[in-house]
Amino acid sequence: MIKKLNTFFLLVTMLFSFSALAADPCLDLIKELIAKKDFPGMEKTGELVGRLKTFADENKLMYQILDVGPPARRVKKLFVALDMNDDAMVEKYLKEFNLEDEAKPTLALEFGFEVVNEYVSGVLRTSPDSKAPVYRWGKHDLPRNVWAQEWMIKGGFDRYPNRKQNPIWGYSHLIQLNPDEAKNVKFFLANPEERGPCKSDNCVAWTASIELGKTAKGATDEERKYLFNELGVSRSSAHYEIGRRLMHAASERHSGVVVFVNGKAGMKTFEKDLIKFLPPEPQIPYTNIIKGLGHDPKGDLMQAVAKIPDGAKIFFPIAAGASPEAMSALIQAAPALKKGFEISLLVNGINESTLRKGAELADGKIKFKSLFVGSNMRKLHTEGYVQYVPGYLSDFPRFMRDPKMPEFKYDAIVVRVSPADANGNHSFGPNYDMIHAILEGNPNVKIIAEVNEKVPFTTGDNFIHSSKITAFFKSKAELAGPPVVPYTTVEKRIGEALGILIDDGSTLQIGIGNIFGGLPDGLAAAGKKNLKISTEMFGDSLKQIMERGIAKKAETGFAYGSGDLYKWLNKNKDVKFISTEEVNSPANIQQTEKFHAVNTALQVRLTGDVNAEFGPEGRISSPGGQVEFMSGAARSNGGKSVIAIRSTAKNGDMSTIVMNLYDGHVTTPAESVQYVVTEYGIAVLRGKTTSERAIQLINVAHPKFRAQLRDDAIEKHLITPGDANMILIDIPEVVDAAVNAYPNREIASMHEGWFEKFWNSINANFYHVLKIYWH
Repeated sequence: MIKKLNTFFLLVTMLFSFSALAADPCLDLIKELIAKKDFPGMEKTGELVGRLKTFADENKLMYQILDVGPPARRVKKLFVALDMNDDAMVEKYLKEFNLEDEAKPTLALEFGFEVVNEYVSGVLRTSPDSKAPVYRWGKHDLPRNVWAQEWMIKGGFDRYPNRKQNPIWGYSHLIQLNPDEAKNVKFFLANPEERGPCKSDNCVAWTASIELGKTAKGATDEERKYLFNELGVSRSSAHYEIGRRLMHAASERHSGVVVFVNGKAGMKTFEKDLIKFLPPEPQIPYTNIIKGLGHDPKGDLMQAVAKIPDGAKIFFPIAAGASPEAMSALIQAAPALKKGFEISLLVNGINESTLRKGAELADGKIKFKSLFVGSNMRKLHTEGYVQYVPGYLSDFPRFMRDPKMPEFKYDAIVVRVSPADANGNHSFGPNYDMIHAILEGNPNVKIIAEVNEKVPFTTGDNFIHSSKITAFFKSKAELAGPPVVPYTTVEKRIGEALGILIDDGSTLQIGIGNIFGGLPDGLAAAGKKNLKISTEMFGDSLKQIMERGIAKKAETGFAYGSGDLYKWLNKNKDVKFISTEEVNSPANIQQTEKFHAVNTALQVRLTGDVNAEFGPEGRISSPGGQVEFMSGAARSNGGKSVIAIRSTAKNGDMSTIVMNLYDGHVTTPAESVQYVVTEYGIAVLRGKTTSERAIQLINVAHPKFRAQLRDDAIEKHLITPGDANMILIDIPEVVDAAVNAYPNREIASMHEGWFEKFWNSINANFYHVLKIYWH
């Protein structure tokens, strides 16, 4: 009887054990991943999740499975909590999951916890040794233990002391590779110049997305076998954006995450509220992130683009006005057509990876024409996939209305609009630019509209009635915006110099770029007031200038900036949107009293000529409105034409003040450049001889390049040996250190601590006096 009872209890125990085993969601996830055969390497994902669960079980670590990602593409991921204060456990983790493991190499991508308005640090860890350097900013950098303490926990330089109290400190995204994949990754880490589609060889986040197949230049999309779809964001925004994508938008190839927690409080947060502590969703539409995610042929998006006839010429507006989802849908539709589409577009709105799909995978049915080549088209233009149309932005609207220019007669225009108001009107939001000229030039043009609640309702006549729109589709995608990079002493000092130059009561135009991040502070410090704004592009710096009361009214062709900027523009009557034909017109600019144009460039020649388009490998940008604004401002009564530029490029390896321009290409001639500003001061060129200009420019060049520039200028007889005495050689270098945060931004940035504030205040005041004396 006793034996029967023992047998009975044993059977019951086994039954419950098997039931528990079968009900274990983690084991179900492992089986599900291993069973999938539709994605190369999926079995490796299941194996990694199994390893991660075993690691958690053996070390009694807390874990859970969460669904992440958008509703249309939810993915299950295993999250394991690891206490960063437990050094022994951290060492175990490092030894278990690393790229040097010959049998089961693992890509470990580690990111700090994302906090609003704080910088997010991300690295690629390759070694099981905690003292081995991590891969950051394109090179092996700090030891992993130093990086974890100083950057993951403290944010760098003890910038965020409150971070030490955070319950969550960071995440490690784990992707198991096969030996060939690991060999491939190691090769491209050691040889960044060999990477083909990888856009930035000094950003760890880009390196982390390295392809797991053939990555040679010119390889096809299929040959590359991307681990993740190509990023399509600038390197300075990659840390936070890639961290978000890894968490929410990666394929099932990545299903294991280690969460670095802070002691018992961190464990409690992990158990109760982990979902609230994950990074927010990415800012770029999921259809452009997840490789292979097709559009429903019967959905509103595909039905809307189906209204565009075969062989049509299609126009996409600039920047935030361009719809990535519509572009993706057109690429999907094109192969089935006889003629295909000719698509004209401008900079920034559509990422390169989407455009590349159109160029390479649409069976030759997509032809791209660009009215402005930017970062999203540079490589494609070099490869011949994008044809560039030279011209100034004030010219194109006239061409679009001219019946004698069929090249600019579009059959369809794809636009982003706000939801309709009570009268049935939709706003074009941050874009006026050329849209209305197209509608005027061809009243029968088909209008395909993405209705997006994030598009602000801007003031003026920048709207269209719903009855005139051919087809709609809805989207909740974030509007495109520029990356935010750390605001450093360089931008601060350039801003201070610009604050000196810009006059009270002037009309101000500025170009695009972080170079103008210090301008609001510079104007405020100089006490400037009563400015007006008339600019091709309106960004966050101009928003700050208006918020501070330095300027109260603005007119612009389009806006491009943060989510906060777009919200601020909603029903803002102080910012008027007008055509680029009007705002960029050199005649209008010339007739405006005290028009101050401030733009940036790639190089300034010692004679004052400016190159804003060409790098060492060819075209990387277009003139945009620079020539129009600079030439007009140079002729304005009381006007000023200014180039603001960092003194160095390529991480300080190259001078931007040069003897010769790339290919000798001149964007803005010396005759239209009156001032050049760097972090070393103001070069006054107006009314100066070429020799005097060269001396002025060398004296705002970086100190380490001044002697060579002086010698080259003497050799070319631009200056005399006697002139060389006027050139200051031995002066202190400006340390390119982060000093300040961007106020009210919805994306990661940097703050200055009390010591930095004190030290930078001393430096700034001393430098301010020197600048005034030298000027």
